[in-house]
Amino acid sequence: MIHFLEGKIEHKEPNSLILRVGQIGFECTITLYTYEKLGPVGSLCKILTYLHVREDILHLYGFIEPKERKMFDKLISLSGIGPKQGINILSGIRYDQLMEDILQGDVVAVKRAPGVGDKTARRIILELKDKISDEEVGQIAGSIKGSTRSQEINDAILALEALGYKKNKVQAILEKHIKKDENLNTEEIIRRFLQKK
Repeated sequence: MIHFLEGKIEHKEPNSLILRVGQIGFECTITLYTYEKLGPVGSLCKILTYLHVREDILHLYGFIEPKERKMFDKLISLSGIGPKQGINILSGIRYDQLMEDILQGDVVAVKRAPGVGDKTARRIILELKDKISDEEVGQIAGSIKGSTRSQEINDAILALEALGYKKNKVQAILEKHIKKDENLNTEEIIRRFLQKK
């Protein structure tokens, strides 16, 4: 498997990148997010890759960030979602936003991705919600962890876990619905979660 490529950008488009590595040009299908993060043509670049092998073709998919490729790996682990659809989904919804939508069970938001209908959106949420690690949740809930009111937030999370709610869902919803400068006590944080869940 080709894990990554490092070389010079020869050509780039919103869904495609040609990277010169030595005397070989590798073409990768990329997401819009990766395209926006790339430097100018002629600059050096490192791309994480996924090589899709079929009987008649070898196809490379490229990602600028490990977190985006992890989300891609999760998507294509689902039956019926191949690399092409996985890349289209991540071009329509940024990987961190998709992760948050999954944790919140937001079917309408996930359906905004190209080619995703109601049934597929529900399956993505159902099958991937528990595959998102606490570390990944922490990455999208960074502003909560940095809050000066982190003790109240931690107490609220513990209380909600005791009520049977999953920690990752609680963190994602609090991240979306509580501003860093809000002066809420533990009870008010719990009430906000229950209103927004």
